[in-house]
Amino acid sequence: MRRLLPAVTLCFCLVLALPAFADVTVGLPPDSGTGNCFPFGCAYAGEYQQVYSHTQFSGPITITALEFFNTQFDNFATLTNSFANLTITMSQSTNDWNTLSSTYADNFGTNTQVVFNGPLGSAPWTFGDTLVIPITPYTYTPGVNSNLLMDVVATGAADPGGAIYFDTNGYNGGLFNGNTYLGRVYGGGTVNNGYGLVTGFVTSSGGTTPEPSSLLLLGTGLAAVAGVMRRKLHF
Repeated sequence: MRRLLPAVTLCFCLVLALPAFADVTVGLPPDSGTGNCFPFGCAYAGEYQQVYSHTQFSGPITITALEFFNTQFDNFATLTNSFANLTITMSQSTNDWNTLSSTYADNFGTNTQVVFNGPLGSAPWTFGDTLVIPITPYTYTPGVNSNLLMDVVATGAADPGGAIYFDTNGYNGGLFNGNTYLGRVYGGGTVNNGYGLVTGFVTSSGGTTPEPSSLLLLGTGLAAVAGVMRRKLHF
């Protein structure tokens, strides 16, 4: 049975600030020249799950934000998605990248916690931006039977500025099985073993591992150096 801990509904406003690089980024290097818009980049409705193998983490971490990157495929989107409601739940699952169930409920494990819940409005977007979603702090402890699961439930999704194709790993010519540490379930229960979104995990200690292309956020006072900087959009 899923045990949901109290979640904090966050304030969904655009914030520009200097970046806190992800302590762990799973999925580098990204697939070249491609990406995927599920579930944050297009009008995706319903549930989506992605599992990250415990092998990608060197020890326990407390995650304070999730990052998704758009560096490989430019669909000329001008706005982020909006959602009537977006719920993100994290869990420690015994199922790994190659053992995910097509039944969403069967992939949950221990330490299940809602970390983000509420509506989400659109914000300006350009190719190269990073989507940063602050979450209620979540502590994950990796282990042989403890893989990190992200569950997303989206309702009322719209992509008014066009679809955003976030970086992926495991495309493998459209076979969606090109790695041994990411897996996803989407739609009516389609499973891709060895494929998923490149994801940055920001922790309470701040970051040490640069994200793709290692570029800084474009802020209002930094317009003069916009050509060598990349914006981060925080929600």
